[in-house]
Amino acid sequence: MIDFFVSSNFYVSLGVSCLTALSMHVYRIENYHLQGFVFFSTLFLYNFIRLVPGDSIFKSVKSNRHKFIYDHNIYLWALVIFSGLFSIYFVLPIFRFILWPLIISAVISLAYGLPILRFKSSWNRMREVPGLKIFLIAFVWAIVTEGFPNLLANQDWSLLALLERFLFVVAITIPFDIRDLKFDRNEILTIPQYFGVKWAKFFGIICLVAAEIILAYRTFIAGEINLIGCLAIYITYEVSTVLVYFSKEQMSERYVTLGVEGMSILMGILFMLSQVIP
Repeated sequence: MIDFFVSSNFYVSLGVSCLTALSMHVYRIENYHLQGFVFFSTLFLYNFIRLVPGDSIFKSVKSNRHKFIYDHNIYLWALVIFSGLFSIYFVLPIFRFILWPLIISAVISLAYGLPILRFKSSWNRMREVPGLKIFLIAFVWAIVTEGFPNLLANQDWSLLALLERFLFVVAITIPFDIRDLKFDRNEILTIPQYFGVKWAKFFGIICLVAAEIILAYRTFIAGEINLIGCLAIYITYEVSTVLVYFSKEQMSERYVTLGVEGMSILMGILFMLSQVIP
């Protein structure tokens, strides 16, 4: 059941939805269309870009994640169709408010997983362009989970809030790049490939510290977040720091797929609980 929940990308979709819910609460808006769109579009994209390479790659790579994709190929394609239709349903009432960021994030997401970019005389996915992988993920997550609620609240872009979310996602993506060292081609040049595991973890921790500084500014100076909410997010940053620090090349698949990937869920849950405390 755990492999099903994680490998079919329900878990990561829930994480993106939790971060979106947090930002919606900060901006004092309620919009179930945005929540539905974020959940189902994430479910669609993550499954779609993993299925496109075909069966052979999943048959040859031995991990719980790849084995699940290979064994449940038909089910996952059905999930792609189902989630894609629901994404369209939920986005129709709100797309005009988030149109350009939506187009930009959608193009980047598809180009990330599909070989539609001409680079060095061959067609590549954007994730294969040296040095881009981790920052593309963080950019799209920041736009979707922080930028969309900002726009629906009819407010100017909060660059500090976007940067804080960007840094958080960069940090929790580092363990995934460490895990994928044995799978990624050398020319992709992820941070662990280029700087080594030790310095990659240091970079992730620095990102979290920077996010904490921004959080403190937004709480004590800008007044965007109340103190109890700040503490809830701060706890998540500290737990994430521990998980990044103890990441290593040979670690349990569930360390990253459940633990690290669960940090966005933890942040959303802790924050929402903090807001109902009298």
